[in-house]
Amino acid sequence: MKIERLTNQKKAILDYLRSTQGHPDAYEIYEEVKKKLPQISLATVYRNLDAMVKKGKIKAIRIKEDRFNYDGSGEKHHYFHCTKCDRIYNMPDNILLDFEKINETEVVELVEDYSIFLKGICKNCKGE
Repeated sequence: MKIERLTNQKKAILDYLRSTQGHPDAYEIYEEVKKKLPQISLATVYRNLDAMVKKGKIKAIRIKEDRFNYDGSGEKHHYFHCTKCDRIYNMPDNILLDFEKINETEVVELVEDYSIFLKGICKNCKGE
C-alpha cells in the first residue's frame, strides 16, 4: 500500500479550501496559497487539486464548461448555483430530499452516495 505524502503545497491548498465558505476556482486558490508559498506555480495547484479530487479529499464542481470550482468541506451537502451572480451556495443535506426512502423501491438495494446540484436565482439577486 502506497502512503501518500502531505506536501507543503497540498497542505496549504487543503487548509485554504477548508477555511473558506466559498467555492474558489484553481486560479483563486493559487492566488491565496501563493501568499503563503510564493514559489508555488499554477500548474502545481492544478496537479494537487486533481490528485485530491481523485482521492476524495475535496470535490470539484463544474458550473461552467471550461472551469471547475472546488469544495474542501467534509460535511455532506448539496449545491445551489445562482445563474445571475454565479455564486455557489451550500445546501444542507437534511433540507432537500429523504433519499432513505429510495431504498424502499424494488430497484435500489443501497444508495451509497448522492449529490444534488440546483440552479436558479438566489435571494440576494432576486431584487436586482
